[in-house]
Amino acid sequence: MNITKDSFFKALISRKKEHEVPISQINEDGNFLKGKTALITGGSGGIGFAIAEKFLACGCNVIIAGTNESKLANKVQTLGGACKWIVLNVSNTDDFDSKLKNASKFFGPIDILVCSHGIHTKRQGFDFLSTTEDEFDSVMDVNLKGTYFLCQTMSKQMIDQKVKGHILIISSERALEPSWSAYRISKRGLAELTEGMAQTLSNYGITVNAIGPGSTATTMVDPLVDGSIFTQDNPLGRYVMPKEIAEVAKYLVSEYGTALNGKTIYMSGGSGIITKM
Repeated sequence: MNITKDSFFKALISRKKEHEVPISQINEDGNFLKGKTALITGGSGGIGFAIAEKFLACGCNVIIAGTNESKLANKVQTLGGACKWIVLNVSNTDDFDSKLKNASKFFGPIDILVCSHGIHTKRQGFDFLSTTEDEFDSVMDVNLKGTYFLCQTMSKQMIDQKVKGHILIISSERALEPSWSAYRISKRGLAELTEGMAQTLSNYGITVNAIGPGSTATTMVDPLVDGSIFTQDNPLGRYVMPKEIAEVAKYLVSEYGTALNGKTIYMSGGSGIITKM
């Protein structure tokens, strides 16, 4: 069979058109996530609230989730715009399917899931030798088990609705440290889960990434003194601000975030990576 140069190039062009992907154009914040809908767990907390605020500014519909109904309602009133709330206890895995389906009634199918929930062991002075089974279970049920099955449920709904979406997990820099506590174990597990979900869900056009903040200026750390964000926890010498995390979150759940998949971005001011001299 003789193939001429002309017919070869025609066949090549035809094949390329079958796989054409348009070049993305970066939009201003107001349109960066326009038309998308995000569900943010822990949305009334410091990092989750900052992410909700940023997403709304980018044209995204936002649903914040948590366990405190009055706090959620107040936060939605503060945020304004296209924002709603649902009560969601991440420990109650049996509720996930119905809760997510109800959430999708606000704006339509959910394109973005941000898991910004998480708890520490509440008792002061705990260590490996004194950690109880109840403390271990309570942390793991929320931070790891709850995240695992919430992402699983959301993924199934995205696949059924043919949504090429994003899952973003807010983890912690503690994942880089020796794991003697339930909290550190849970965060190290989230790093592995991020990779595993990315591998599994990429076939369905679902992108999975994580952010691992270090010491952040939220209510989960000791009260800041005189408005200062100074800390000796990292080489940067200050707390990470929730709005900084929100900026990275915005990028990771956008079309440009698909260039990263299965990655945890550590925003720790160098803690866990750099030894302070």
